[in-house]
Amino acid sequence: MVDKNYIVQIIESKLAGTEQFLVDVNLSTGKLAIFIDKPSGVTIEECSALNKFLINELEPSGFMDSHEIEVSSPGMDQPLKIYKQYLRRIGRNIKVTTSDGKLHKGKLLSANDNGFEILETIETKENKKKIKLENNIKLNYSQIKETKLEF
Repeated sequence: MVDKNYIVQIIESKLAGTEQFLVDVNLSTGKLAIFIDKPSGVTIEECSALNKFLINELEPSGFMDSHEIEVSSPGMDQPLKIYKQYLRRIGRNIKVTTSDGKLHKGKLLSANDNGFEILETIETKENKKKIKLENNIKLNYSQIKETKLEF
């Protein structure tokens, strides 16, 4: 039976040994959407190659009779979901909403398997003067509701 776990397994076996990594798999009625990435950015050719591979792997099961496949990179406006995406965005400005509803904006300084660190700049006013305060914040992925790039 073709299910999400099976699809993840065959994709990860195909991507093993490359710089590409799986970001997400969305399986719904009639559609399979795969999102991949790599540190330098995934190309159309790489998406196309994975698409063809999946068609060849899933065709014998009859899966292709009732589903279409779409392979792409996650859009710049999509939330960061996995650690490797954070690594790729070090040095960029991000907007983080934590599980408790707090919003943090700042430059992504570092990331590892457990979490990441941002340099948050907070502007306040004292006696009609703008004052910028910088604060390093370390967050665990378990604390995060959503992280997006800030444009």
